[in-house]
Amino acid sequence: MARTRSIRNRKKRSKKEPIEIDITSLLDILVILLIFLLRSYNSSGVTLTIPKGIELPLSSSATYNKAGVMIQVSKDKIWVDTEVVLDVENAPKHIYDEGGRRIIPLYNVLVKKKEKIKAIAKQVPQAQNFSGMTNLIVDKSLKYSYIKKIMYTCAAAGFKEYKFVVMGEEQY
Repeated sequence: MARTRSIRNRKKRSKKEPIEIDITSLLDILVILLIFLLRSYNSSGVTLTIPKGIELPLSSSATYNKAGVMIQVSKDKIWVDTEVVLDVENAPKHIYDEGGRRIIPLYNVLVKKKEKIKAIAKQVPQAQNFSGMTNLIVDKSLKYSYIKKIMYTCAAAGFKEYKFVVMGEEQY
C-alpha cells in the first residue's frame, strides 16, 4: 500500500509551480559591488608598498605613475624598491661625496639597478628598455635640500625622470 501511495503522489509533486525569487535586492548588491570595484581600480599598473614612517603629501594631480624604480625616503631610511639602502642609525661616517650633493649608498645601488635593467633588456627582447624613470615616495616632512640630494643622486646614476608619488584627493 505504501508503494502505491508514493506512485500516486509523485505526479502531484511534479506538478508544483517553480519558485519565484525576487532578485531586486541581489541586483542592488551587485551594482554596489561593481561601483566599489570600479572606484578602486588602478589603471596605472604600479603597485606601491609604503613603509611605516612615510607620510605622503596631498595632491589633486590626475596623472598616474609609470613603471620605474621606486625610491622611498623617510626621515631615517632610504629604500630602493623594497631593499633598505641607507639606515641613518647604522650609516657609515661618509655617506656623501661631490661636495655633499650625492648619497653614495643610494648611487651605488641605482647604478647596479641600471646595469641590471640594461642586461635584462639585451637578453629578453620583450623586456622594457631602460627608461631612467624613478617613482619618488618621499615623506612630506623632509626638507627640500635633502630631496634635492636624492634627485641629484638619481640623475648622477642615470635616472633622470622623476615622478613624485602623493596621496590623491579620493584617498584622504
